[in-house]
Amino acid sequence: SLLLVSSNLFAQSGFDPRSMGMGGTGVAVANPATAPFFNPAVLSIEERERFSIDGPILGVRAYDPNNFRNELNSFQNLNLVDGLQTSISNFNLAPSEASSTAVVASINELNDSLGALGGSPVQANLGIGLTLGDTGQKFGWAIYTTGNGAFGTLFNYRDGAFLGGFADAIDQVNFDNPASNTTAQLDALADFITYDVDPNTGEITNVQVVDFSEDNIESTVDVMGLGWMEVGVSLSTHLGDFACGVTPKFVRARIFDYSASALSADVSDFDVTDYQTDYENFNIDIGFARETADGWIIGMVGKNLIEQKYKGYRRDPVTQVIEPTGNVITISPTIQVGAARQEEWGTVAVDFDLQETEGFNGLPGSQYLSTGVELDPWGWGQVRAGYRANLSDSERSVLSAGIGISPFGIHVDLAVAGNKNELGAAAQFGFRF
Repeated sequence: SLLLVSSNLFAQSGFDPRSMGMGGTGVAVANPATAPFFNPAVLSIEERERFSIDGPILGVRAYDPNNFRNELNSFQNLNLVDGLQTSISNFNLAPSEASSTAVVASINELNDSLGALGGSPVQANLGIGLTLGDTGQKFGWAIYTTGNGAFGTLFNYRDGAFLGGFADAIDQVNFDNPASNTTAQLDALADFITYDVDPNTGEITNVQVVDFSEDNIESTVDVMGLGWMEVGVSLSTHLGDFACGVTPKFVRARIFDYSASALSADVSDFDVTDYQTDYENFNIDIGFARETADGWIIGMVGKNLIEQKYKGYRRDPVTQVIEPTGNVITISPTIQVGAARQEEWGTVAVDFDLQETEGFNGLPGSQYLSTGVELDPWGWGQVRAGYRANLSDSERSVLSAGIGISPFGIHVDLAVAGNKNELGAAAQFGFRF
């Protein structure tokens, strides 16, 4: 379940630790090791040639503001449906106004517990990569492969109307004196109440509460995601005053679309083959960059310029037939712009997403404004800090920090990013010559 992905992942590739430490910036920061992830044009920005081998590049992010997995397990362990079934059975043996309160209390407890889980989002991302490249104003290149993944889990609360109506229906019925009820009144409550009519007197008798079982629960735990592997080549050269780069790439995608009842869902243990579909396609990134006369580097990149739609399928538990779910994850083109300035003491950078990327499975989308700084006064050790603001969802904005050690052409980079509900970390090892 870790190898799942949301389209938000492609807005900014934040698993490079230098980028993560600098708030997710990278569109205008010249670095041959990570140019394929951000902007292929920066391969031709640096005046000197620099060869690099980097790998592994590892990163992970997790977002679980409501501790959903433990809350779901706690809800399931309460066995509230069994408790409601017992209350109804006991009540129907001896119906009365006094004993009906236990049924109403059980209904309300179940409804409140389901409602507390409603809307709980969980997201996690995982990435790994390997790059080999060389900068050069006349010609820069990089070969890379990445495996990215994330998943989004959401609890969809759909039982409020039924359970609320169930409790209200019981309050409307006089169980101490069944004959005082009317057939029109009880017929309007037919989803919740049954009754008999005395064939001789026409009086209403034997008013009962309908049975309730797990099959009546409509709330679900939904997990959607996309495993994503890329193999590509980034190429860059100067055309006039601009560095221009292109990254053709082969993509293998695996979509997951899981849904289960709130009572039976297990987000950590399910057979993924029942919920997955594989796709293969080609895509392309195109970037531009320019170094201005006053020392700034400006860049722009369009990523995944060929829109792809990945449809979800899952196996029917009864027929065992793979059927479409109707859910679709769309990987749309994204455009980012960035600016950076490199000085003897370090680098400052800022990136911005020109459009919002759509979330899926009811989760918010994202539009990032990223800022970062790297201090490098010694030449062999770097200290980084940054801030990534999510303009679509301020609760997903994060602070970040990182360090780098790079003596004798060897470098190790580490970074962390997070807030009170989200935590990310990344590490990278490589050689630069």
